[in-house]
Amino acid sequence: MANVHLLGLEEENRHLKEELAAVNRERIEYLQNVSHQLVAPLNAIKWHIENLTQGRLSVDRGKKVLRSVYSQATLAVHLAKNFALMSNLESDHTLSTLREPLQAVNLLRLVINLADDFQPLGWDKGLQITVEDEPLARAPDVLVISPLVSQVFSNIIENAVKYARKSSQIMIVGRHIPERDIVSVTVRNHGIPLGPEDAKRVFERGYRTQEARNLYPAGTGFGLYIAQKIVEVHEGSISAAMDPKGYVSFSVALPVKALAGKARERDAKNRPLSR
Repeated sequence: MANVHLLGLEEENRHLKEELAAVNRERIEYLQNVSHQLVAPLNAIKWHIENLTQGRLSVDRGKKVLRSVYSQATLAVHLAKNFALMSNLESDHTLSTLREPLQAVNLLRLVINLADDFQPLGWDKGLQITVEDEPLARAPDVLVISPLVSQVFSNIIENAVKYARKSSQIMIVGRHIPERDIVSVTVRNHGIPLGPEDAKRVFERGYRTQEARNLYPAGTGFGLYIAQKIVEVHEGSISAAMDPKGYVSFSVALPVKALAGKARERDAKNRPLSR
C-alpha cells in the first residue's frame, strides 16, 4: 500500500515538473517576443532621428520621416500598455487591481481618436482607416473604464492594420441596439483569412493562426486575449468572423449601464472629436 502511495506521489511530482518546465519555456519565449517587438520600433525611431539631426533629408522627406517616427512611437506605446496588462493578467485574471472609476464614454469619439493614432501606421501600407459616423453618432455613451476599453479597440485596430492587405481599407462601424441596451462596434478589414475554427480560438491566450505566424513570426498572440478579458470585465461580448468575400470582422458589444452601481463613477472628459 505504501509503495502504491509512493508511486502516486512520484507520478504527481513528475507532472508538476513537466508543467513548471512548460511555464518556464513559455515565459522565456514571451520575453523574447516582447524584446523583439519593442526593439524594432525603438530602433526605427533612433535611425530616423539620427537622419533628421544630421541634416541628411530634404524638407519633404523630413516630414515623411517625422510621420514614421510618430507611427513607431504609437506602436511602442501600444505594445508597452499590452505588456503591462498581460503582466497584471498573469496574477489577477479579473484585472481587479486596474479597476479605475467608471466614465461615460462616447465610443464614436474613442474610435475616431484611435483611428487617427493608427492612421500613420496604415499609410506605411497604403491603408485608409475610415470611421462611419452613422448610426454610431446616435448611440448613447457607455459606462466603462475608459483606459481599458480604449486598449480593447487599440488592440483590434492594430491587429487590423498589421494583417490587412496593402492598399486596402479598414472600416469601423457601430450602432446602438436598444432592445439589448448595448452599443456594438465592428472593425472590418480585408487581410489574412480567418477560418471558423480560428475565429473560435483567436481569443485564447497565445493563440495565433498559421497565416499570422507566417507573416509575423515574433507575435505573442496576447492582444486579442487581453481584449476579451477586458470586455468580460465590462460584462460585454467580443467575436470574430470572416464573410464569404474574405473580409474579417471583429465586433465588440458593450452594455450601456450594466456596471452602474458596481464601481465608482466619475464624469468623463473625452478627448475632443478630431479627424
